[in-house]
Order: sequence, then structure tokens, then C-alpha cells
Amino acid sequence: MKIKKWEVTASALLLSSVMLAGCSTAGSEAAQEMSVNVKVASAQQGMIGQGDIYTGTVTPSETVNIMPKISGKVSAIAVDVGTEVKKGQVLLKLEDSDIRDNLDIAKSNVDAAAAGVNTAKDSRETGMVSANSGVVSSKNGIISSQSAITQAKGNINSAQGAVNQAQTGLKQAQTAVSTAANTIKQTQEAMNTAQKTLTRTQSLFDNSLATQAELEQAQAAAVNAKTAYENAVNAKANAQDQLAGAQKSLQTAQTALSTAKEAYTNATNSYENANSGYSNAQRQLEVSQSTAGIEASQQKLEQAKLNVQIAQNALGDAVVKSPINGIVTTKNAEVGEMAGPSAASIVIADLSTVNMLIYVPANEINQVKTGDQVQVRVASSDIVTNGKVTSISPMDSSGNGYPVKVTVSNTDGKLKSGMLADISFVSKDAKQGLIVPSKAIQKDGDKSYVYVIANGHAVRKEVTVGSEAGSEALITGGLKSGDRVAENNLALLGDNSPVTVSQY
Repeated sequence: MKIKKWEVTASALLLSSVMLAGCSTAGSEAAQEMSVNVKVASAQQGMIGQGDIYTGTVTPSETVNIMPKISGKVSAIAVDVGTEVKKGQVLLKLEDSDIRDNLDIAKSNVDAAAAGVNTAKDSRETGMVSANSGVVSSKNGIISSQSAITQAKGNINSAQGAVNQAQTGLKQAQTAVSTAANTIKQTQEAMNTAQKTLTRTQSLFDNSLATQAELEQAQAAAVNAKTAYENAVNAKANAQDQLAGAQKSLQTAQTALSTAKEAYTNATNSYENANSGYSNAQRQLEVSQSTAGIEASQQKLEQAKLNVQIAQNALGDAVVKSPINGIVTTKNAEVGEMAGPSAASIVIADLSTVNMLIYVPANEINQVKTGDQVQVRVASSDIVTNGKVTSISPMDSSGNGYPVKVTVSNTDGKLKSGMLADISFVSKDAKQGLIVPSKAIQKDGDKSYVYVIANGHAVRKEVTVGSEAGSEALITGGLKSGDRVAENNLALLGDNSPVTVSQY
């Protein structure tokens, strides 16, 4: 709300002069006898504002709705409305027996999860030892089967050589038998021919047709032919014996070859089995080396620890503390009632610094800067203080002007939330002095006076007025800080008039 500047009109000055001139000694005596109701204002140190005066409402610099993070029954409340609290001070407590039980359970789960981690580690170590043993065993099996394969290959080669040799001997024996058979045939024919020749020669000899020499020659030829035949028969028999031996040797060599091949097959199968076992052992080793089981157990342990932390946080949340310094303005909870995060149990306001919002018209807003000093006056509580502009909105508020936030230090706590204050801007070169309402000053020629209220009387004092702006005046002499001056019914007052201070 904008208040126009106070203006002293010529008619008002004339009226004041007439009234002063008409004050006779009798009038003064009457005034001294009559107690006058007056409203007073305290002279307070400050600077005079300039320009228009704006009205703002005092609000806390910070208001916090205190809501417990968890729901529970209130077991204790340490504050009441109006209590000053410090940051970190306990405001209320919730019943926490169930939370403590949950915390104990969570801690037990941590111990169990830690044991699970150790079990997983031991299992991994045992599995790795077993798997390593399997790898070594299967690797030895591979080496052994490889050696058996090599030996079997050698045996096959040896047996194959023996078979080849036996086959060659068999062929030679068969050839010898065939040759002996032919020789028998030939020698038998030769023997038959020699016998016939001997018979014919014997007949001729007997008839003296052949000589003794011819007979003996025929006899020798028959003996030689028979001997040759018998030798051939013996040779055939020997050749047949050799053939039988060669056949037996071939059979033995073939059996050895078959045995060697079977051994090779068995060795190959053993190698494949050993190789497969080695692969399985390697996979088992990889599985045993895996830390997945340990990691899963670790995750369970971490989750258990997190549950402990959650329970501990819940236990801490059962104690509600103030996040700021301030004053309790609202208390919506009592012992035994339920409280939770859905509604504020306590409201705390920080009034060590207060804010006021004023609305500056468009034709003046560009003259306002962040950091500008202002004069703040709360007439209802006789408070005068200084503040500064802390923010300026660039948006007009529905035609009411541009919102400007003013911040004022309130360490003494005199400014209360909801108070209305008159706010005026102060120039950078403004002088310090005592601020009183302009209406508290009377003029007598070039002199100015005020009535100071003391001990139930109004004492007239001459003052030096430094400047006036709107409804305020800056007094530079004649008063001291804290002096209370009358601001109404001045025409009814005289020096040392009895007064009654009115609160209206």
C-alpha cells in the first residue's frame, strides 16, 4: 500500500500559529490539571527515507515444516510454541522398540552373511584343489595314452614287417614245393627212362648184343636217376615242411598285427578319453576358480550391511531434530499421537532475519537496485530499523507492481511475523539521526518542538530537525535514543502536562 508524502499546507501553519498565540496562562494551567490521552513513538536511531512509502508484511527468512521421515507414535516432545531452538536440538522422539528389534535382526543377518562368504571362499579353495588334481591326473593319462599309442604304432609296424616277412617266406615255400614237385616229375620220368634203358641193355647183354660196359653204364644211369628222384621227393617234403612253417609264421604275424592294431585302438580310445577328461578337468578348474559364488555371498553381505544401515537410519529418524535456528510457531503433535512424513508435526521459523515484500510501480522499478538501503518502520510496535533490497522480480504482479524483497536483521526479535511495516528507500548519502513521526513536531517560528513523555507528563523540548520525508522526521539534536514523544493531541498539551499513554 502506497502512502503519499506528508505535506504542510499554509492553512495548517496558520491554524497552528493561531492556536499557539491563543494559549494563555489560564489555558496552560487548565492543561496541567487535565490528563490528556496521547499516543507515543520512541525516537530511534536510523536514516530518513525518501520518496514514496510502501507497505510490506514481515515474514520469516526461513520456515521449515518438521515432519518425521518415518511414521510412529510420539514418545516425547521437548518443545512448545514459542520455544527458541538451535540447529540440531531434539524436538521430538518416536517409539523405537520395533526399530531396535529390526536393527538386532539386521546385525544377525550380517554375521550370517559374513559366514556365508567364508564358506564360499573355503568351497572355492577345495574345488580348486580337486580340479587341479583332476587336471594333473587327466594330463598324466594323456601322456600315458600317447606313449601307449606310440608303442602300439611301433608294434603295428613290427607286426606288419613280420607279416610281410612271413608272406615272403610263404611264397618262397610255395615256390619251393612247386619246384620240388616239378623236379619229382622230371626225376621220375628220368628214372623210368633209365630203368627201361637198363632193362633193354640187360636183355641185349644177356643176348651178347651189348657189352659189359654198356650194361654197367645203364645200371649207373638207373641208380643215379633213382637217387635224383628220391632227392626230389625229399626236397618236396622239406619244401612242404617249410611251407607249413611259413603259413604258421604268417598266422602268428597276422595275430600279432591284429593284437597291435587292437592295442593301438585301445590306446587311441584311452587318449581320447584322457583328452576329454582333461577338457572336463579344465572346465571344472575354471568353474572352481570362478568367484561368482563368493561375489554372490559378498552381495548378500553388503545387502545385510545396508539393512543394518537402514535400521540404524530409522533409529536415528525416530529422533527428530531441528534443521535450523529458530522459534517454534506451530505444534501439531502430542505424546501418544501418531506422527509421520505426511503432515508437519512442528513448524519452525527463523526470525533472526526477516523478509518483507513490497510492490514498486513500473515508473520507479528501474531506480531500485539489489543492495539498496531502506528505512523500515513498524508503527504498531514503535520499531524503526534499516534493511536492504535482496531481490527484484522482473515480472509485474497482476498490475500491482514489481515484487521487491527487503531483508532486515532481527537479532533482537522485535519484528514478528505478520507485522505491517512502512518501507521507504534511503539514499546512499543519507545522514544518521533519531527518527520520530513528523506529526510529533510543532513549529514556533523557526523553532521546532516535541513533547517528551516522562513520569506521566509531557515535557516540551526544542529539537533540531535535519530533514523530513513523508511521515518521518530526522532529529539531529535535542533528543536522545529511546525518548518517547507524543504524536497526537498536541494542541491539548502544555509544558509538563499530565498525560495518559494510549495504546490505540
